[in-house]
Amino acid sequence: MTKKILLISLFFVSCKQEKQITNKKYFDLKGFSESIIAELEIKKPEVTKVWQIGNNKETNSTNDIDWAKELSLFVESDLNKRAFVNSYSIQETSKGVIYKLKPGESLLVKSMAIENLEEKNSKIISIETSTSNYLFKTNSKIMMKTKNGKLQEYSVYSIQKLFLSTPDTSSIDGRIINL
Repeated sequence: MTKKILLISLFFVSCKQEKQITNKKYFDLKGFSESIIAELEIKKPEVTKVWQIGNNKETNSTNDIDWAKELSLFVESDLNKRAFVNSYSIQETSKGVIYKLKPGESLLVKSMAIENLEEKNSKIISIETSTSNYLFKTNSKIMMKTKNGKLQEYSVYSIQKLFLSTPDTSSIDGRIINL
């Protein structure tokens, strides 16, 4: 009988701990981005994209986009990973919240800002990433602007410097034309 009570107690304790783990400490960028991706995959809106690599620039309008791939950087930049739980400081501002990597931590995402705009239900999500090793250093800034949970525009800007070479820059700017 004692074993049964102990077993039942452990079951309830383990369920309670699992619930605590699923709580999100930071903005749920993964869930937010995946809901946007799901809608874009269904509606297939037309998008004007501007690519720039170095001095070469190209503009194109299309509705043939693999949104999971296109917005994968946002999904991958989610801070709610178990190993990251205490890695970021949280600063509330009058316009939103800023998450900054704490000193001594070494993670890809250095900062994330969620800015709530005066326009109803609009926000700008800005993320800065950086990675380096002996051969290269890469800094990136990614941004998405949404209104009522729908993507309006997004951008990715990167600078990569290989060992003993000049930095390479690239950017992608996308604007949803009709959703």
